[in-house]
Amino acid sequence: MSFFFDGISIQNLRKSNMDSLLLKERNIKGTDVCIAVVCDGIGSLEDGAFASSTAVRMLNQWFSGISGLGRLGLQMRDSVLEINAHIVKQAQDQGLRTGTTLSALLLTEEEYYVVHTGDSRIYICQDGLLRPLTEDQILDGRLTACLGRGEKTDLYYNEGGFRSGRFLLCSDGLYKRMEHETLQAELEHVSPKTMGKTIERLIRHVTCRGERDNISLAVVLKGK
Repeated sequence: MSFFFDGISIQNLRKSNMDSLLLKERNIKGTDVCIAVVCDGIGSLEDGAFASSTAVRMLNQWFSGISGLGRLGLQMRDSVLEINAHIVKQAQDQGLRTGTTLSALLLTEEEYYVVHTGDSRIYICQDGLLRPLTEDQILDGRLTACLGRGEKTDLYYNEGGFRSGRFLLCSDGLYKRMEHETLQAELEHVSPKTMGKTIERLIRHVTCRGERDNISLAVVLKGK
């Protein structure tokens, strides 16, 4: 196993959970590859959960069907564009009001690839420093991009190399009431054996500070 991962998605104090989460690893032509995805259905849209769950289901299908390692990150970006078109068409055909954020991370043993839209986040913690790998697409408290609201969507793409690091994906239900220093300290010390407890502490930290929103987060560590 090249990666260790754990995650959770909770309803918290909302009427329903519009978040969706994907964590999976497989070997492709001798290389271990891991995918982690957090989607947050837009709460102001009554069918937000449809876009969120559909995006995760279709990305899971795409990941399971990868046959080669070429252009992995761009393959994922193209898949997300196809997913957006599918959600838009289904929404039109079924009369749905739906949309979702998406933050997707693809890892090989030495490279990461990010495809993102909305205001969920992906972080990397290296050498004791926590930094975001995504940019919030939000202006004056409103999303400027998401999946499912138009045939064209603004996707943020990022890729890079890494030899070691800890990754965190989360919906805004986690980070809105989370201090950067607390998050950095937790990620700096997390290990495969402590991932579950770390996740529990992070959720408890924000719920004790009054967070009511759905909360989703995933932690991914590279094995040795």
